[in-house]
Amino acid sequence: MEAGGLGTQFEREIRAQPDVWEKLACGDAAQRLARELHDDVVLVGSGSSLFAAQLGALALRRRRVRATAVAATEARLDHNAYEHQTVIAISQSGRSSDVFAALDVLAPRRLIALTNSIDSPLAARADVTIDVEAGSELAVPATGSVSATVAVLLWTASLVGGGSSRRAAVLAQTAQAIRAWFDTAAYAEVVRAAQRIARRRSVIVLGSDYGLPIAREAALKLKEAAYLHAEGFAGGEFRHGSVAMVDASCAVIGIVDFDALPAVARPLRDVADADALRYVIGTSAIDDVPRLGPLVDEPYNSLAWLVSAQLIALHAARARHIDSDAPRGLTKALVAEMP
Repeated sequence: MEAGGLGTQFEREIRAQPDVWEKLACGDAAQRLARELHDDVVLVGSGSSLFAAQLGALALRRRRVRATAVAATEARLDHNAYEHQTVIAISQSGRSSDVFAALDVLAPRRLIALTNSIDSPLAARADVTIDVEAGSELAVPATGSVSATVAVLLWTASLVGGGSSRRAAVLAQTAQAIRAWFDTAAYAEVVRAAQRIARRRSVIVLGSDYGLPIAREAALKLKEAAYLHAEGFAGGEFRHGSVAMVDASCAVIGIVDFDALPAVARPLRDVADADALRYVIGTSAIDDVPRLGPLVDEPYNSLAWLVSAQLIALHAARARHIDSDAPRGLTKALVAEMP
């Protein structure tokens, strides 16, 4: 198979995301979720859903809501402080065995399902179901269901805090801007960067604030789609030991906006002498480090970061002759056994 024919479904679903966000902008998912949040909140998920949960919990904490993200796979041992609370269970398929096991020990007082499958067992178990409306996803690496979940959580947090910056019109404008970007010369810059990244031994993705869960999601996409060793780090914490591993065999990607700039810029500068390949995703520049991906306004800049990370994973996989639609050893979901 030609490299350009690999990951065709993954690419199609990456490009379809602006349509998903425009649909969300016309709906009431965020308003419905915001109305359900009256007290402490626990967000539960695995994999990409966990990283969306971490971003959502951070956004809610910024609005003084006590919100915690718990890995579904760890809830068996880490649940005592989170029992009998409002739980937002995030699952693309609504069938994850890890999420159901977590719910069994958390025993939610109220369960909200945030899912792409409203006919799923999770939806049937929930008191309230919020549909992210991403549509069918055939490629194993999740795209629209992740970005739609992030959009709903960001918008919800803004509503809870009484803000208006993340409103329907801004989400629709973000969708339009990213859709238009796909057909610009800047897209080819991402392809070339991904091809260079594909030749490196390790990829380090640095983030801070909202950029940290996105850094972890970017690393996951590189691992599952392109079989590259990749890790997401908090930019400041990376300097406390981990920076020693960087050499010319590494690529370092920083996710940067104004808030994250101080934490991410310094380690990116620290590794310059190691001849590591360096890139920036985001709205802030760092010296002469090349910047990748679409530029959008701050309220939904996380969506642009997600798209950039997905495209890097897609084209790195193609450079390595890997079909990212169906990575080895993976299925769409770890499905719970239902009676």
